[in-house]
Amino acid sequence: MPARISFYLPRATFGKGLATHNNQQVGEMANEVLARQAQAHAKRTGEAFEDALESVLKTEAGRQLRELRDGPQGRTTASKWQGDLIRGRRRERVQAAWKLFKLMEAEQRELELQKERHLV
Repeated sequence: MPARISFYLPRATFGKGLATHNNQQVGEMANEVLARQAQAHAKRTGEAFEDALESVLKTEAGRQLRELRDGPQGRTTASKWQGDLIRGRRRERVQAAWKLFKLMEAEQRELELQKERHLV
């Protein structure tokens, strides 16, 4: 018999709601998603909720949600976390664009040097 995974669902809701409350924490959101997934799994398989939750937590998505819930961002408000994600992705896109620009600039210089060599 597999070991039981202890799991507490504080204020978890089983209704599917996509709107986040400004003061809702990331950990609460992760708990709600895990609870919905476990409930759906239990309904599909006929397993008890606790067994279904254990199955969900063994999946890659379940592992990621558990890490999100238990990690440092778990206590962050959802709105702040989402803003941080957006800013981080924007920063990554700008850095990638700058890197591509510098690469294209170097290629342009190389083409100009080749052109000058052929003219001399």
